[in-house]
Amino acid sequence: MADSNKALGNVARQANKKLRRERILGLAKSLIATNGLEAFTLSQLADEAGVSPPTIHNLFGKKNDIVEELVSEMIEAVNGAIVQTAPSDPIENTYFVTDRASGQFGENEDFWRAAFQAAEHLGLFDPHNPKGLQPRAWQLAQPRQEWYTDGHLLGNVATHLIWKRVHDAQRLARLDWVSGHIDLKQYRRQVVQGILMTYAADASPALQVRLSKALSELDDE
Repeated sequence: MADSNKALGNVARQANKKLRRERILGLAKSLIATNGLEAFTLSQLADEAGVSPPTIHNLFGKKNDIVEELVSEMIEAVNGAIVQTAPSDPIENTYFVTDRASGQFGENEDFWRAAFQAAEHLGLFDPHNPKGLQPRAWQLAQPRQEWYTDGHLLGNVATHLIWKRVHDAQRLARLDWVSGHIDLKQYRRQVVQGILMTYAADASPALQVRLSKALSELDDE
């Protein structure tokens, strides 16, 4: 009976520790999102959480450990979100991917702002880092081969330039949003405008007409 009570006590302690850790990590996300990663300290986190600095070290380790945990959580969230096949039409695809991203960011803006700052801190957006997020982002940004075979894109502009400009549209809007310069509605508009204007540089006449209409409607929102 004593062993059983001891086991139950251990389970309860571990559960409480997990809940406390999750609560304090949530505070860390909020602090980083509000004040920036450079200004974030473990002492500040301890004060905000109402615990001692040794408690923070015991739960998380060092500041860089929190940074790495945020990035791991972000990558897991991104991978878990890619469960649907995007539409094959270039314009519908652009809206689908952008709406998925902005919708996901909106579920927890503090987390995503903090996680993106953490990824920048670790150099994971460095295009020369083979283990970084940049290669994955390029893969998601690339136009589909079927858009060329179906005649949507003509191939007059080098494909790698299309890739880069599409990625840049996403990256610049993300940086503006993380910095607090724009909200998610503006983020969505900025990304979609950048991508559609990039496609317009190599679009067939039929797609050009549709892109012009889509851009006009977007500007009226």
